[in-house]
This record gives sequence, C-alpha cells and structure tokens, in this order.
Amino acid sequence: MKVVEALSERYNVALLNSKNAWRILGQESYSYEIAQDFEYDLTHKVVVVPIGNAGNITAVMSGFLKFYETGIIRCLPKIVGVQSNHANPVFRYYREQDPAKRKFEPVTVRASVAQAAMIGNPVSMPRVIYLADLYNQTAGGQRVFFVEVPEQAIMDWELWANRNGHIACTHGGESLAGLVAARQKGFVSADEVAVIDSTAHALKFSGFQEMYFEGRFPAEFEITPDPTLINRPRLVRPADLEKVPAPGRPLTGADFQRFVDRVCEEIASALDLEKVKTP
Repeated sequence: MKVVEALSERYNVALLNSKNAWRILGQESYSYEIAQDFEYDLTHKVVVVPIGNAGNITAVMSGFLKFYETGIIRCLPKIVGVQSNHANPVFRYYREQDPAKRKFEPVTVRASVAQAAMIGNPVSMPRVIYLADLYNQTAGGQRVFFVEVPEQAIMDWELWANRNGHIACTHGGESLAGLVAARQKGFVSADEVAVIDSTAHALKFSGFQEMYFEGRFPAEFEITPDPTLINRPRLVRPADLEKVPAPGRPLTGADFQRFVDRVCEEIASALDLEKVKTP
C-alpha cells in the first residue's frame, strides 16, 4: 500500500484502490440502487457488507446519508459490517462498547478465504469512525453494527448460497455468515429484509471451493469440509454406450442420437426429473 501511495505522489499515475476518494464516490451508487430497488422505502431494511480496506462500508454509509439529507429516503437502513476473525481490526475497535475507550490497533492477518478482505490496517478506518458516528446520530439510534465470523462459516455459507442457485464468492459467504451472526446477536430481526453484498461472482476465488471439495485446506485456515456440502463434478457416461464423441471423432446418425438419448436419460434419473407431459 505504501509503495502504491508513493507512486501516485511522485509519478503521473492515479491511485485507484479504496483510498481514492473518486472510487468511494462511485461506490456510493450501490446505496442509490438499493434505495431505488425498494422504491425508496428503506424501513426494516438491512445491508450486509464485508470489510477489508473499508471502502465499501464507507461508501454505503455515505450514499444513504446523502439520500436521507436530500429527502429522497425517509429513514436510514441498518448496516452490518462483517470481518473474518482472521482479519478483524474494525470489529475489534467496535467490540469496545464505550466510545471513549476505543482505540484502533492494526492486526497481523492470518490465512483467509476472503482474500480481498485480508487487511490488518484499513486505509478507510478514519472514514468508518466518522461516518458510523454521523450515521447513528442522524438515525437517532444505532444503525451500524459490526460482527466477526470464522473462516469455516464463510466457506459453509458460500456453498449453501451456491447450492440454492446463487453465484457467490467467498466474500458473499462472509456477508451471509455475517447476517447469521447479526441475527444471533439480535442486531437483525426476523421481520427485516436483508441485502447481501457479495462483491464478486463465483469464479473469483473459486479455487477455495475446489480445496473444500477435495479436503486440501492447510491447517492455518481452520476449515474442515462438511461432507453434506461437497458437490464435486460427476462424469455421466452410461455403461451401455459403446460409442461416445471425442475431440476429432464426432458421432453421427443413429450413434449420435443414442448418445444424446442415453446421457439425457441418465441425467434425468440422477436428478429425479419428471418427463414433460404431452397432450
């Protein structure tokens, strides 16, 4: 980080990470789009955001504050910031309930599947402190909360999300695990609607999912695969097929049709699919 800062100060290049105010301003659009999706009614809404350099959460708070100050929205939603217990300086700061006793201290991060959040000294921490205070004061009560989650929960909840048709990366798993933790602590109630910030798609950091399926996590990650969540690819090749297509050797005619029919039947059987009823 210091090298990047030095480059931007000494040479004709722009700093584009979370310390750049332009980027934070652009990320505020996330808040605007959430408000628009709910037709500007943010009553009983919660936004869950993973924290690394803390650019996302500062942008979200800033965006909602601007919409509130201009009268576009009439209430501020809750915001839950989530950190892994392997990289949790922001959570540690707010773990102290007495604001007068809080003292920010960088941490040495440990191995984490939420790699974009493996930051022990977030550059946006001063913004977080200022905006969280302002957000809570403007709302007339606590609306910003912070939780930490174990690495195990990050991976398990990512896989649960993806098994149910979502496309989450490890940071989406971190947010979902954070929502569960916030519910357990009473920060979020059953009648509230949560918006989960995934920050990326399933292809980003997909190697961790393979490590989970194959049981290859090094001990420092503190992750033990749950057999019920392991969903490795499965080769479908009916035993009675004598001919199958291969690179440079396509099937044609009856052989090709038999291949299509038998593979289709085996997949349908494995998934317990119902046949389309014809009139």
